[in-house]
Amino acid sequence: MRHLGRSIGLALCAGAMTLASAQALANEIHGSLDGEEREWHVVTHAEGSTANYHELMPGMLNVTIQGHREEKFATQGTLSIDFMVMQGSPSAASVTYFPEASMVPHYGTETEVPIELEVLELEGDSGRAKGRVSTSLAYVESMQSSHDAANSIDLDVEFDVTLVREELEL
Repeated sequence: MRHLGRSIGLALCAGAMTLASAQALANEIHGSLDGEEREWHVVTHAEGSTANYHELMPGMLNVTIQGHREEKFATQGTLSIDFMVMQGSPSAASVTYFPEASMVPHYGTETEVPIELEVLELEGDSGRAKGRVSTSLAYVESMQSSHDAANSIDLDVEFDVTLVREELEL
């Protein structure tokens, strides 16, 4: 009987460890940037999360999935994926990567690119997005300059994030 209790305890511990590791994988973006494996983290804060959505008007939502290199806010190394959802259908995405501690220079998509969504759930105050984006990001030197396709980096990332509904303040 003592053996059975120990076996059940070990099974419960293994189950808890599996659940903890599954939770550790949530809210992350991972893949390659310019051929190098990378990982970004969604940051939660008192007002919400860097993975969020808000309603622009009835039937039109804006979704932002923003990942940071560390589990804290910092512009340098941030990856941002933005797309609209109209009447339940997602549009193509706009993607931006910030290699430095400022908004420019950065790399981004000049036009919207396809986004593959395996899961998109947006109900109530939270949701979930699971998918993939694969594209080329062109260099943008300043706010006045255009995208330089000759200076680009390739991005191929997957994400599985919890989305937090945020109210748009006017």
